[in-house]
Amino acid sequence: MKRQSFRKPNDLTTGPITRSLLKLAWPVMLSNLFQTLYNFTDRFWLGKWDTGGVGVGIAAVQLSFPLVFLSISVASGFTVAGMALISQYTGANREQDANLAASQVFLFSAIFAVLLAIAGFFAAGPVISLMGAEPALATAATTYLRIIFIGAPLMFSTFLFAAILNGSGDTVSPMILMGISVVANVLLDPLLILGWGPFPEWGVTGAAVATVISRGLVSVAGFYLLFSGRLGIHIRVSHLKPRWPMIRQIASIGTMSSIGQTGTALGFTILNGALANLGTNVITAFGIGTAFISLVLMPATGLGQATATMVGQNLGAGKPGRARRVAWDSMLIATVILAAAAALVIPFRPHLIQVFSSNAEVVAIGVRMLLLVGFAFPFMGIIQVIIGVYQGSGHTAYSMFFGLFRLWGLRIPLIYLLAYVLSWGSNGVWWAMFWSNLGTALVCLGFFLTGNWARRVIEAGSDEGAAV
Repeated sequence: MKRQSFRKPNDLTTGPITRSLLKLAWPVMLSNLFQTLYNFTDRFWLGKWDTGGVGVGIAAVQLSFPLVFLSISVASGFTVAGMALISQYTGANREQDANLAASQVFLFSAIFAVLLAIAGFFAAGPVISLMGAEPALATAATTYLRIIFIGAPLMFSTFLFAAILNGSGDTVSPMILMGISVVANVLLDPLLILGWGPFPEWGVTGAAVATVISRGLVSVAGFYLLFSGRLGIHIRVSHLKPRWPMIRQIASIGTMSSIGQTGTALGFTILNGALANLGTNVITAFGIGTAFISLVLMPATGLGQATATMVGQNLGAGKPGRARRVAWDSMLIATVILAAAAALVIPFRPHLIQVFSSNAEVVAIGVRMLLLVGFAFPFMGIIQVIIGVYQGSGHTAYSMFFGLFRLWGLRIPLIYLLAYVLSWGSNGVWWAMFWSNLGTALVCLGFFLTGNWARRVIEAGSDEGAAV
């Protein structure tokens, strides 16, 4: 008996585009808010724990983040490939191919995550030492990183779960599980960081353990649902045997995304090293400011993911014109929202920084950061949406280029020119962030207008997955 077609939360190939975008994007936005709450919660309780006011706890998390991102970037390229393939197979009504793509992405992402976790655990100490941080900061960051790497395969699974379901148009299920994970982290952080009740006072170690536990439990639940087939996409054990035609498709799409994300992570590692050399107060202010930037960008990243899914499904359905309208509508919405966010953040930036630190120098540095970066918010929105366009269409070489160009082509050279050669210090870093976002937004628009993204990557044919 033919299996029933899988459940689609939204019809993304027909109907009003703006309403479909927002309906698909709001759960992603809320998921991003939950992700930001992770960062806020860790920084808040680490700030309480760091009674000396030096900011080592917050700085350790910020210094570690690019290395954590680097550890999952190679494997996460396959999640982008899975999202592109699943969305296009869904739009083409090829259920078995979508299920097979999800199974193959799961298999190889899991293998890469385990290997990278092992390598990251042993590399954490030497890499942190090379970044030139002060001894106390280096010790705290190394401890944090090693615990995170131990739990990296489970934590990575939460992102893989979201990518697989987002490709099919289900953004609600990942949102629910992410919300549960955040609640667990909120409850565990004060217990393990400050040592409330019978728990030990672990500080930075406690923040890492809380993150591993809260993400790990939810990832197990998520993949139980995928293997059960209750969410539309159904990962089967029989599909976990390598299928080389599908592997070649995943590799051709995912490799470019992996290179882009790995290059971005390496770039942020260098960026954090440059900030660490400017002093702990600078990297602490950057960590606090980055938390607010993540919050502001939540609508843009949600719209970027929604755009990727809608573009993928409409290209799969043979509707490139509708996919183009999706992109323009999403860019307009993102620009309006982020311009409004800038109008709110810029006047209140001193109060925002003071939520996390009473250190006068940290507050002064953070205020200057949010002023300059705040004016670049709309440009960041445009970048997020256009990257979503290229990821959804499967042409990830271009999304790779945009990310690398912003960081390696513009931001890092400008930081060394302005902050070090011209001796602008931290102000040079904030100006570099502004100009790199503006320049990249213009480059992204130029490529988008060529229409080189408007071709689907799946081959024509019927539902072939069951026969592979």
